Amino acid sequence: MAEISLERAQESIVNRQQELKAFDETKSGVKGLVDSDLTGVDDDPNLRREIVKKVGEACEKWGFFQVINHGIPLATTDEMINGVRRFHEQDDEAKKEIYSRDYSKKVYYNSNIDLYKAKATNWRDTLSCVMAPRHPLPQELPAVCRDIMIEYSSKMMQLGQTLLELMSEALGLNWSYLEDIGCGEGMFVKGHYYPPCPEPDLTLGTSSHTDNGFCTVVLQDEIGGLQILHQNQWLDINPVRGALVVNLGDMMQASSP
Repeated sequence: MAEISLERAQESIVNRQQELKAFDETKSGVKGLVDSDLTGVDDDPNLRREIVKKVGEACEKWGFFQVINHGIPLATTDEMINGVRRFHEQDDEAKKEIYSRDYSKKVYYNSNIDLYKAKATNWRDTLSCVMAPRHPLPQELPAVCRDIMIEYSSKMMQLGQTLLELMSEALGLNWSYLEDIGCGEGMFVKGHYYPPCPEPDLTLGTSSHTDNGFCTVVLQDEIGGLQILHQNQWLDINPVRGALVVNLGDMMQASSP
């Protein structure tokens, strides 16, 4: 029995190495495995079925997928990144006006939401805004990124509805199921900022974690640094201008019929 177990373990290791080698030789990275192009998803039934299949497979095997050609213009995604940067790089006095650890507020800025609970402090500041279901008054948003925050959030809500439809269908449910049970009602926008660190070996921008929301959509800047954990290995998600990374974690595995 011991010999059989050892042989199976060795076979598993060999298969694993073969899979990694095949993946590496594609030279397409993780992006090549999970990209979903949403162009025409509402107009072409055959294309929609293909995208639904890709979304379902990506969620089951990876827990995330990357979306391109999603309908949000590059000008909007670029300005969203620039708006967040403008906020964080303005004078400290301007930012102090909304610095808070009162998480009942709709708009606040602070460093490390778990500062007093986490074992290690991340090198990161965050602007947080609750944009749905009850959005803040425009004057509550920082002036340097107010307009783009409103525009980006509106377009993201529209994209969110499309994503929920695709995920509903991937689960074998009616296209409106996830929307009908309220999964698309809320939206929490976070603008993270990672300034240069004088001792980068001593900290991380963001430590390993599991997102606690139903669905997280990430817009990266050109610097990158985003990683996902797949089969106990950390994989880089190289930034693609305007692309959005959708993180579902274990939602599809737990919910599949």
